[in-house]
Amino acid sequence: MFSMAPAISEETYSTRRNTTTTTRKPKGILKAQATLSRSSSKARVSINIQDNEMSKKTTSISVARKGRSVEEVLREVGADIIGLQNVRAEEGMGMRPLSSLAEGLGMRYVFAESWAPEYGNAVLSRWPIKRWKSLRLADPSDFRNVLRATIEVPRAGEVNFHCTHLDHLDESWRMKQMNAILRSSDGPHILAGGLNALDGTDYSDERWTDIVKYYEEIGKPTPKVEVMKYLKGKQYVDAKDFAGECEAVVVVAKGQDVQGTCKYGTRVDYIMASPNSPYKFVPGSYTVISSKGTSDHHIVKVDVTIQDMKGIDEESCNQRQRVVKINKKSSRKGLWVAK
Repeated sequence: MFSMAPAISEETYSTRRNTTTTTRKPKGILKAQATLSRSSSKARVSINIQDNEMSKKTTSISVARKGRSVEEVLREVGADIIGLQNVRAEEGMGMRPLSSLAEGLGMRYVFAESWAPEYGNAVLSRWPIKRWKSLRLADPSDFRNVLRATIEVPRAGEVNFHCTHLDHLDESWRMKQMNAILRSSDGPHILAGGLNALDGTDYSDERWTDIVKYYEEIGKPTPKVEVMKYLKGKQYVDAKDFAGECEAVVVVAKGQDVQGTCKYGTRVDYIMASPNSPYKFVPGSYTVISSKGTSDHHIVKVDVTIQDMKGIDEESCNQRQRVVKINKKSSRKGLWVAK
């Protein structure tokens, strides 16, 4: 099972950034945890929610609405592999709160700092993460990345899971970022994340006109569909095409045949399989699950089967990891990996 749940908005980060006296660019940290623990954790994961999601006085909270935490929500989802965007991990505090979340869920993790200091993409897995790499998108000035993790699934083999978060305003920039992802892909993979792009086939002409008008009213750029057209043209398989019954997490407007994943009611978060891959979505398993106030986006989940299954020693899941830092003068300088 794969799920994705962004945890902080860029607008909120801008608010936080303006209140600090020092700023720095993201260092591009890539890091994995030192140990794996199945112990229960009561730690609350600190996340940020946009003002209108909670109250005008709140930009940072440690407990979700009605006492729900990110850990509790994700435990209920029950995914085996999780992709997170805009998640916080402080290097000077043992990668908390992300490390606390992973420990509470009994999962391994790898993290790559992205568009803001201490915030980025993360992949969590119940099974060993064998390899991982972070690729900066578009050009050196673009701090967004795609985090690629190879996960060893018992009795099934390796799963290549790519987690990313594209620009939230400019479709042409999103196209550059997606081009970079596809150019760098070296094999079959699952692509998951906040693509911040719309799929025109999700909406009727009337609904699309309403979306364009609404975006104009709130000051957002005119919505476009080039990114999703591009991916579909490359024969990427959309997990949404394998939908079952989704809970009503947002009101589905007339002329829209898909559950929205963000507060605007549109679908901007995706799970996709690369063309001709061994990863097959299970019919009826795709669903959108409420994030219950822990995020301004909702959770997307789907079940996956792997063709050409091969035996994997289940005992390998119990291997422990230690974190080391690579200081060699290479493209991986300053990256943190687990061995």
